[in-house]
Amino acid sequence: MEQFVKEIARGNTRAIARAISYMEEGGEPAQELLSMLNQRAHAGIGPHIMGITGAPGAGKSSLTDQLLTYLRSCGKRIAVIAVDPSSPFTGGAVLGDRVRMNRHALDPLIFIRSMGTRGSGGGLSRSVRHALQVLYHAPFDVILLETVGVGQAELDIVYVADTVTVVLTPSGGDEVQAAKAGLMEIGDVFLVNKADLPGSANVAKDVQEMLHVTEREDGWDPPVLLSSAVKNDGVKQWWDACEEHFAHLLQEHRLVKRRGRARVQAMHELLQQGLWREMEHKLHEDDKYARMQEQVEIGDRSPEAAVSQILMDIFKSTLRV
Repeated sequence: MEQFVKEIARGNTRAIARAISYMEEGGEPAQELLSMLNQRAHAGIGPHIMGITGAPGAGKSSLTDQLLTYLRSCGKRIAVIAVDPSSPFTGGAVLGDRVRMNRHALDPLIFIRSMGTRGSGGGLSRSVRHALQVLYHAPFDVILLETVGVGQAELDIVYVADTVTVVLTPSGGDEVQAAKAGLMEIGDVFLVNKADLPGSANVAKDVQEMLHVTEREDGWDPPVLLSSAVKNDGVKQWWDACEEHFAHLLQEHRLVKRRGRARVQAMHELLQQGLWREMEHKLHEDDKYARMQEQVEIGDRSPEAAVSQILMDIFKSTLRV
């Protein structure tokens, strides 16, 4: 494992890919690897972790593809994690994002990995944080994290990315409404894609007006830019804005604070997952809970009453929902 970690640090693509597979599978190899990575504190700032999110069909993958081309022309070494939705029935995922970026697949300085959400409701796979930890210890300059199309509650990306780009389009009538629901609060850069379509300037204006009434604690004023992935317009300006935001984070220890909050959020989520696994184990061991589910199903017991009873049985306390 020691040699394995050294290969990751050297940028060995096969070692990086195998490490991420360990993270997806979980178990002892993943835990051992995480322990070793945590012991090897990364010197310096590390790579710029850039999140790209927005509604389905906004053109996130096409924009990411164009950004890869631009960053390679600047001599950057880049890793991409593209998170695709998993089937709630089979657990499989249609990894379309990787197909769209296929022209970069043979570039030795670009690493692309698709990951399914696997039941995560926040637009990110549950193992994405661990995959990012692997990539963080590899010699990448930039890590691009493209999420599943998000809705009102799917805003996890703010807890893992240094800079979050929210992609909007003029074609969706509810774009600005969706932004009001939460995206407006997490975006560091707003990108109105498909700017060749009518209405793009109006969407940019509406977003800008909403930003003027939103006060941010970090003192950053998010720019609203126009782009066209098809025409490869606005990509340089987009990256310049992201770099400017990263430079802003480097002032007054903002980056340290942001990444610190991300680690605390990771701790909370891991605690929730661990508690849920323990409860599932206990629930499957006792027929009492199977009967309780039947009572809830036929309406003899309310879900709230059932959960309160389960929590009291498991934790021997008076926890309430």
